[in-house]
Amino acid sequence: MYILPINTRAKTTALKQPKELFTFNRDENGEFHYDPNHENINYYYFPNTKIDENIDLQSGFKNFKQIPIQDNLPNFKSFFKFLIEYEKENGKVSSDIVTFRGIMTRILSLPNNLSDPIDLYIVAYDGSLFVKLDDEMELKRQKDQDNRQRQTTSKEKYEFIKKCEYAGYKFETITTLKRPWADTSRSTIEKRNKKVVNNYEQFLSVIKTGIGKNKIVLIGEVDCCWNYVPDEKSKILSNYVELKTTRLIENNMQVVNFESKKLFKTWCQCFLMGITKIIYGFRDDNLILRNIEFYNTDEIPVMLKNNPLTHNSDKKVNCTNCLKWYGAVVDWLNDTINKQDETKSYKLKYDPNDRSFTVKEVSKERNEKLRNGELLSEEFKEWRQSLKNNNK
Repeated sequence: MYILPINTRAKTTALKQPKELFTFNRDENGEFHYDPNHENINYYYFPNTKIDENIDLQSGFKNFKQIPIQDNLPNFKSFFKFLIEYEKENGKVSSDIVTFRGIMTRILSLPNNLSDPIDLYIVAYDGSLFVKLDDEMELKRQKDQDNRQRQTTSKEKYEFIKKCEYAGYKFETITTLKRPWADTSRSTIEKRNKKVVNNYEQFLSVIKTGIGKNKIVLIGEVDCCWNYVPDEKSKILSNYVELKTTRLIENNMQVVNFESKKLFKTWCQCFLMGITKIIYGFRDDNLILRNIEFYNTDEIPVMLKNNPLTHNSDKKVNCTNCLKWYGAVVDWLNDTINKQDETKSYKLKYDPNDRSFTVKEVSKERNEKLRNGELLSEEFKEWRQSLKNNNK
């Protein structure tokens, strides 16, 4: 077992400029498609005058088309399929770590969120570390949380919690279009509030980034584009938008909680992917949309640092400190795990009870499962082997 002390920090916080490699999407039936031309991305369009219309973010809740929890966990199956398509045209993508944005968000935010456990599997293959969630543990925690909510709250309160979750998807539905505004009919724009909301549809971006000397490939969902897809690939990420909803802020304590928890976590998500625009919809306790605020990702660390309400408080958020931790974890994984040894796989675990961050080898049986379908696909292994054979 290898242990990384929680107070470990790297010297550098230099994040490599994220660059988009390719995109793919999941449709309303749960099927994935290669989408290199961004044909299925949504576009943000919501005039300020709409805020005065008292839009109900719980409208349509009973018709919500919700994907089962187990089908919504990130997996490499579709990614590998489309990575092969990309590599056929552009050559092999080399990276030290390949994983999902959500996983790295958990690691980056850990110094400010020590109460949430982390359970991951790591497989070394073809010079890279592929990192995925422990699906069994993730599903158990989500189901346990849902059961606690059912058992400890009234039926009305439980339904309200679910409506709050739904409100985020509703907000995305009423503020985005399938095509740019100029290519969309007025009728389509005006009828968005009547659309059946679903959380099957996703647009995913695959980017190459890194920190320090380490190269990282991240897969992350993108909510929408600001107004158009730039022709220059270098400008695409900066035109992406992250959409969020939260309760109206009415006092200083709520300001502190919003910034130190929600806004900080959103910064982590967007910073890692190179997304520069964040839009928050603020709703009241009746789930009526009351306000919309725009944030620039690169301004958030200064906002959090300079908040006078958290001066000398344990709620003060230091984004640079989190980046140094993130860099230390990436360095540690690359130094600890031999990427050339394809006979072993590993479990990375953070236990909030004793605040231990550890990596250890998994059993032979688990290693076989991870390497033969649970993480690595036969199609991907055959493809990478063909590249090796061609280079001999």
